[in-house]
Amino acid sequence: MISAEKLREYKYFSSLSNNALELLSDRIKVTRFDAGSVIVEENTVGDSFYFVDQGELEVTTRGRSGVDAKLAVIGKGQGFGEMALLTCSVRSSSVTAKTDAILYELPKADFEDVVLQDAAFKNMLLKRAADLTHYSKIKTLQPFQLLEPDKMYAVMEKMEERNYTAGEDIIRQGEKGDTYYIIKSGFVAILKKSGDDIKQIAEIGEGEGFGEEALIRDDPRNATCQAISDTTVYALHKKDFNAIVKSAFLENIFPEEISIETYLEDYKIIDARIPGEYEEEHIEGAENIPVEVLRDRCLEFDKSTEYVTYCLNDSRGMVAAFLLKNRGFNAKCLRGGVSGWEGPLSTGSDGVHMPGA
Repeated sequence: MISAEKLREYKYFSSLSNNALELLSDRIKVTRFDAGSVIVEENTVGDSFYFVDQGELEVTTRGRSGVDAKLAVIGKGQGFGEMALLTCSVRSSSVTAKTDAILYELPKADFEDVVLQDAAFKNMLLKRAADLTHYSKIKTLQPFQLLEPDKMYAVMEKMEERNYTAGEDIIRQGEKGDTYYIIKSGFVAILKKSGDDIKQIAEIGEGEGFGEEALIRDDPRNATCQAISDTTVYALHKKDFNAIVKSAFLENIFPEEISIETYLEDYKIIDARIPGEYEEEHIEGAENIPVEVLRDRCLEFDKSTEYVTYCLNDSRGMVAAFLLKNRGFNAKCLRGGVSGWEGPLSTGSDGVHMPGA
């Protein structure tokens, strides 16, 4: 049992009335969990509210792509589990002990009694639940599933919502890129113009990001992105994308860090250029997966494999490494690309291939 005076020392309970604190003190019990223990599991019925006295816990939720997104690490003085009790819904996330932990547990019936005793406490919990719901929805969007919680809060401060009607262009081919987009709702067609012909090369939907290639390569937009239906997106300016998202998911490796003798045993090498460029000259043993189709090919990849991506210099190799690491793969961009590679090369025609924009 924990005294009412001790409970009031915690900011979480400091606003509770004396009667509610006494009730809480009588009903709450101490529980202990070993490191690695699952305390609550996503999509199960909530039966208790928990409050951390000692230890660290990790909160995760399953994203749309099947990857576990880390929502937060919580510790002493923080509570969890109230959302399922307040809304009579299943757990929206899982909580696992990172270290040995001591928690205070309040069963559902007792939690409801305390909430009924104190309207201010209930309002505080409802606001916290609403804030967590908003955070969780954004955290499960594909581009942010693996982003650390502190960077997530920075992203949420910088993003703005924009609405587009069906048929309206969000991005136009050839224009300068200054924004990264994530689809909140709706569908977007990726259109590419070549001469007088316009071809739809992809369709993307809720939770997917687009527009990163022009930002990473510092090139003009290479395609038009058009709303298929009424669409809402989150927009993140280039400088914030670079500082928060790109920095989190773009890692480099230099040629001198790779053993020429064992590189094909140590890494899977991905050439991110178009086939014509690959055929003329490429790193021996590399697989050609143009960055334009890499998103669709990710399902074939193995998360236990280390990937190195490259192009002629750096730009498309950086985009490929970003896309892979953002999806949970161990990927690095080869700095200097094939131009800086001192290992074996395979060559095709002697002609000079000039890639298009």
